[in-house]
Amino acid sequence: MKITVITNNINNINKYKKIGAEAFIFGLKNFSSGYNNELTLESIKKLRKEYDGELFIAINKNIFNSELVSLEEALIELDRIKIDGILFYDMAILSLKRKLKLSVPLVWNQTHMVTNYNTCNYYYEKGCEFGVLAGEITLDEVNEIKAKTNMKLFLNVFGYPIMGYTRRHLLNNFFKSIKKEKEKNIYTIKNNNEDYIVTEEENGNALYYGKLLNGSVIIPDTSVDYVILNDNLIDQELFKKSLNLFKKLIDTKDKKYIEEIDKLAGTNRGFFFKKTIYKVKKNG
Repeated sequence: MKITVITNNINNINKYKKIGAEAFIFGLKNFSSGYNNELTLESIKKLRKEYDGELFIAINKNIFNSELVSLEEALIELDRIKIDGILFYDMAILSLKRKLKLSVPLVWNQTHMVTNYNTCNYYYEKGCEFGVLAGEITLDEVNEIKAKTNMKLFLNVFGYPIMGYTRRHLLNNFFKSIKKEKEKNIYTIKNNNEDYIVTEEENGNALYYGKLLNGSVIIPDTSVDYVILNDNLIDQELFKKSLNLFKKLIDTKDKKYIEEIDKLAGTNRGFFFKKTIYKVKKNG
């Protein structure tokens, strides 16, 4: 099990690597959403030369026809750079890999859709070596998928959970509607005594749940290939301490480290022990 980090600052790589991070994920400039640290192709090329660990690049936005030529050029360059994988959302990328005869590994990353082993196996057969499991499935479902697929699996276990993303610039539109100046790109809102975080970037708005996801408790009981820790919106010292404890937990499986992480980050376990139940609303 490898620790994978999503970080807002490329300068954190060496700090996190010393603590225990073995892989990093960054968004590609103009082709990702929900990544506050997007890298240009030149920056990725430089990073690949300087950093000898695993490096994954996210292209996780819907692609428009007008962007296809630029996307092809980016994919060809990422293939040359020899990154370890591309996290993709739009199926155009799967198609373009075949068309361009690229060797770069693909990571199926369709957010809420990576939920069962049959679909994982389908995309594995289509050439996706990796997959990022959905955040809405239980630990039992995670382990069932792991047992019944050859796909290498990523799982988010620490960070503020993203609830949704929209291309609409909600913050800009809101402040325009009330005729006030938007002073920052991150706001916290309350609803039914719960905090939610809204962030605005060039491609739109992301909405996060205001409680940190802390999945440390599942580490001794699962064998996914990669666990993802995301430092977005988290105090730097808190994140480094948590990363250190996750590394110790993975190495030893000693549950005393779960208690220590809980003291730092709380006990929000997301959906790991809570089944998602869909109900059809009755008419009339």
